[in-house]
Amino acid sequence: TLGNIHGRRTPYIFQWLFNVQRQLTDSVAVEAGYMANSGHKLERLRAYNESILRAGPGDNRTVEQRQPWPAYGRIQEVDGSVNSNYHALNLKLQQRFTRGFTYLLGYTWSKAIDNGSAIRTNAGDRLFPPNSYDLDHERALSQFHTGRRFAGSFIYELPFGAGKPFASRLGVVDKIIGGWQVSSIVTFSDGQPVNVGGIGDRANIGNANWPDATGISPYPEKQTPQRFWNLAAFDGSNSQLLYRNGSVGRNALIDPGLRQWDFSLIKNT
Repeated sequence: TLGNIHGRRTPYIFQWLFNVQRQLTDSVAVEAGYMANSGHKLERLRAYNESILRAGPGDNRTVEQRQPWPAYGRIQEVDGSVNSNYHALNLKLQQRFTRGFTYLLGYTWSKAIDNGSAIRTNAGDRLFPPNSYDLDHERALSQFHTGRRFAGSFIYELPFGAGKPFASRLGVVDKIIGGWQVSSIVTFSDGQPVNVGGIGDRANIGNANWPDATGISPYPEKQTPQRFWNLAAFDGSNSQLLYRNGSVGRNALIDPGLRQWDFSLIKNT
């Protein structure tokens, strides 16, 4: 069943920032800044009339019997109940194009938190919360959170050929060795959050349940592509998961980051 919440508020967001810039030379400038925002009444999908958890191992009521309004089944609604916040430190160093050379270096250290990153699934986020009656337990890193990110780029015109310091009057040779430039972009970035896999509807509420956290770190000391996460950090076999939600939170893992180098060699004719 689909439903609409009458009187749902329009989502809104506050943003603020503070930047300091300093010119170091005629062509080089450095900038440091703090950027933040706070979102409210943001929208996500949730389920009303969801079955409540069983009272214990002896509770044999069906899914329908544990629904507040059994005649209506599960009611899906877009609810404006999400809050978010983002805080970031930004650093930038830039040289304007001077003597055939320019570069731009940027670093961001940030944290994004919410209790729902999209209405629908966003790159693996949960479509429905394990408990639609308690969205506070969904508060975690946003699906798009990236803790640290560095990006650097440069363009350099090789000093050969017409108008350059070397080999500027060599005729045909100038056509061959002149007009070349090299450029590159380097990117280093932390990974983004992902959810631990569900263990099926063990609690019998019409929605997937999640395992318990054991207290062991989910990251082994020596990570490999075949053992990037430590499975001992999670337990889906506890019999209590038949009548309660698992303790693993939303977006409890961070996937592999990014190390990327792009390079180009260009000739202007």
